[in-house]
Amino acid sequence: MEKLEFYRSCIQTLLERHSQSFPQEDEVETALCFDTVRDRYQLMRVGWREFDRVYHTVLHFDIKSGKIWLQQNTTDIDVGQELIEMGIPKDEIVLGLHPAYKRPYTGYGVS
Repeated sequence: MEKLEFYRSCIQTLLERHSQSFPQEDEVETALCFDTVRDRYQLMRVGWREFDRVYHTVLHFDIKSGKIWLQQNTTDIDVGQELIEMGIPKDEIVLGLHPAYKRPYTGYGVS
């Protein structure tokens, strides 16, 4: 499998797996957003809890310049490690949620 297709498949599998961990709520949906043309992938929670709007990005990945960029992670799960366990090289994962000056110290890839 081509590298880009492999990366897409891994991200989608990871997001689908994490989407199953949310409790069922009548008015809050778990949304998976896969843009395979622009390589943007998100797991979101969208809806209403009584009078409160729920619009929350749980996980967001992009594929840019041949690397997986983790743009948002509001969980306590090390999804970078999960990608490594799926066969993604650690230096191909960029923690875009950290400023550029910190990325060399994360142990993950840099842009």
